[in-house]
Amino acid sequence: MKRFWALLAALFVLSFHIQSSAAMLNPKDAAKQVESSGSAETTQPPTASEILNLDAEGAVLIEQETGKVLYEKNKDEKLYPASTTKILTALLAIENGNLDEIVTVGNEANLAPRDSSLACIDIGEQITLKDLLVGLLVSSGNDAALTIGAHIGRIVAGNPALPYNQALDKFYELMNKRAADLGATNSHFVNPHGYHNKDHYTTAYDLALIAREAMKHEAFREIVKITYREYPDWNEVDKNDPSKKATRYWVNKNRLLDEKSEYYYPYATGIKTGYTSYSGHCLVSSATKDGLSLIAVVLKSTRDGQWLDSIKLLEYGFEHYTIYEPLKQGQVVATTQVSNHASEDPGAVDIVAAQGFRDVIAKEDVNNIQQNIEWYYTDENNQLHLEAPVYKGQVVGKLTYTLNGKTIGESDLIAARGIERKKTIIDMITPGSGDKLATSGKEHSRSLIVVVVLLLAFIGAAFYTLKRRRRRRYILRRYR
Repeated sequence: MKRFWALLAALFVLSFHIQSSAAMLNPKDAAKQVESSGSAETTQPPTASEILNLDAEGAVLIEQETGKVLYEKNKDEKLYPASTTKILTALLAIENGNLDEIVTVGNEANLAPRDSSLACIDIGEQITLKDLLVGLLVSSGNDAALTIGAHIGRIVAGNPALPYNQALDKFYELMNKRAADLGATNSHFVNPHGYHNKDHYTTAYDLALIAREAMKHEAFREIVKITYREYPDWNEVDKNDPSKKATRYWVNKNRLLDEKSEYYYPYATGIKTGYTSYSGHCLVSSATKDGLSLIAVVLKSTRDGQWLDSIKLLEYGFEHYTIYEPLKQGQVVATTQVSNHASEDPGAVDIVAAQGFRDVIAKEDVNNIQQNIEWYYTDENNQLHLEAPVYKGQVVGKLTYTLNGKTIGESDLIAARGIERKKTIIDMITPGSGDKLATSGKEHSRSLIVVVVLLLAFIGAAFYTLKRRRRRRYILRRYR
């Protein structure tokens, strides 16, 4: 009976424990925990597009030196560029004109629509090409763009008297040819300023290529970072002082450069704004930080988005990428002792890089880059082994950089100097033959042939002389 009551008590306790456990973890909570766990395992990190969330319809970020694309959104979609067109106009002026040359403003300036942005230059005004570029890029003057176009068109045509309409047509041909030469093959330009025309279009990537080329010129870099310029008017006089010229005020609309703007970006170095009702708000911007120079392009963005998009792109580039330069041209990679070298030579030679390697790399990839050296002259342990003669510039190996199994850079490894070989008996017989390093394998072979021929001639002459002496002794003995 006691056993029966003990067993009943044990069953009661066990039942209570099971119910308590069920209360601590009910099926609904358990299901939630399983669902949560499964979700965590499949969650992917946000993409660059999700991080940036740009307003622009087309955008691209490139590194200025290499042109490498670091981010893109519809980079090849054809869109209207508005006044960012003037980057190409300025590039052609710098490449084909003399910036100190005086240009006389002609009737082409009147072609600028009155409702467009103007530098307010006057017909007949004489102004340097460089100041016209300031009016073009800072004030975004369409009149300056047309004046530059006609001037460069005449230069290219080789006819300073060419009518302005023909000169401008020549300039438009030049615009499209130069763009194509730069790889901007999805673009077509029909004017020098970007005022809307359905046949005038480009892409974010094409504009980046054009801007990258323009930024190679110091004059362009100097002008696109100007925020404000006062320039004397050609015709008007100061209302308060008739003895002075009136002043034109050229103001840059790029708010990334304006220290007083809420969108001021301290690393910004340019480049050009643009807007029409068809193109939306456009901006080609550039910035430099920690040795890294970037170019960002946003097309068909919003009023605030043009600034916010550009800052997001530039910040993304600086945060995630870096300049990687492990090797410079002429850098010593190894030093080795050359065998069989001339006795007066210490025999040591530096092995240097024939080419340098510099690239922009994602910061997270830097530690994954592998370096490998392949030596073309080795000993039994597969170590570099050189034997004289060694020629200056002789390729003795190759240095390769790889990332995830893909070659990203390489350089030939060459001898920094020549080393003569140790003199042999042949060298002593033919003085100078072993002292001068041959400049090529063929010359070295020819020198060796000459040495062999001379040696054979010497042996032949010696043998002939010895034979004659023996014959002479035999004759003398015979007649004795």
